[in-house]
Amino acid sequence: MEKLALHFGAGNIGRGFIAPVLQENNFRVIFVDIDEKLINKINKEKKYDIRYINSEKETKTIKNIEGISLSDTENLKTLVEECKLVTTSVGPNYVKDVVNTLVDNNSGNNLSFIAFENKYRCSTTTKSECKVDEKNIYFIDAVVDKIIPIQDSELLDVKVEEYGSIILDEDHNSPLIESDVVTYGNYEYEFKKKLWMLNGFHVCLAYFGLSKNLKYIHELFTNSETREFTETISMNYLESISLLGHEETNKIENYKDTIIDRFSNTEINDELIRVARNPFFKFSKNERFHGPIDLLLKNNRSVDGFSQLLEVLFDYDFSLVDGFSEFKNKVLNLGKTNMYKSYWNQETNVDLYSESLGF
Repeated sequence: MEKLALHFGAGNIGRGFIAPVLQENNFRVIFVDIDEKLINKINKEKKYDIRYINSEKETKTIKNIEGISLSDTENLKTLVEECKLVTTSVGPNYVKDVVNTLVDNNSGNNLSFIAFENKYRCSTTTKSECKVDEKNIYFIDAVVDKIIPIQDSELLDVKVEEYGSIILDEDHNSPLIESDVVTYGNYEYEFKKKLWMLNGFHVCLAYFGLSKNLKYIHELFTNSETREFTETISMNYLESISLLGHEETNKIENYKDTIIDRFSNTEINDELIRVARNPFFKFSKNERFHGPIDLLLKNNRSVDGFSQLLEVLFDYDFSLVDGFSEFKNKVLNLGKTNMYKSYWNQETNVDLYSESLGF
């Protein structure tokens, strides 16, 4: 029997990744979005194609789709009362708005909520932030991974990479069946593995590539000046995840190789300046750069790749990167020792950090 799912966010991630997964789970999918022009196009065409870049996989046609404007409050309330699943791809800053809308329009319907966002425990964290106490709404955390390049068309059709992964917290109920894309696992480990090995590796490649006047991520794997760095930093990340002790090394190596294959995809055209933005957050304590460094240093392991990247951050001007000027003024200009002590709060480990990363 077909169930109803509301998906907030009718953009490329929603159409190109989440909607097909929901349909494969026998959900009738209705998009909710603030963009009325997009919603009108969805309701008029009722289908679109997903094309897989650099892949022999056949184009997939998504049919029988519908949309509703966020401003259509009367019909939205009716749909919230009918649905069994609410999902999002609106960006982490807007999930609170979705949860508040959901709570305001639900008077007792049992449903599940999954935020498919790149934020730590986005579903349950938002539940706490919104002070939700409804027992009939089940909040499920997810680690989601899919690269969808910037689209240059106003069509509903979407170009995506073939790889896609959704890992749901095994400690919650199970609204989606397991498949090649959907699995259940240890959320803490899976989130950290993706944050470090994919997101961390990604930002390191971005800054190193920018220092060599490159434009796209894939160029680092063919450029002779950068290829050695990609190998060094990827091995640093692999070793840091291995130290967590949750998975066999060969499985982590396969994950690393998959990431490299994805980043090497010449059709994605992943711009370095986009990946590098917001460095003040991305290089902060326990984040995708510092987290693995700390674990490696405390286990007496090599941080050669991280040390190289740190030199790049201090030596080059990346003022065109969104947020870099703030990062430079508040962190880099104060020197490495202050970075360890104040930015990373490593007052008692300054000597350990300085010995491997420099003064």
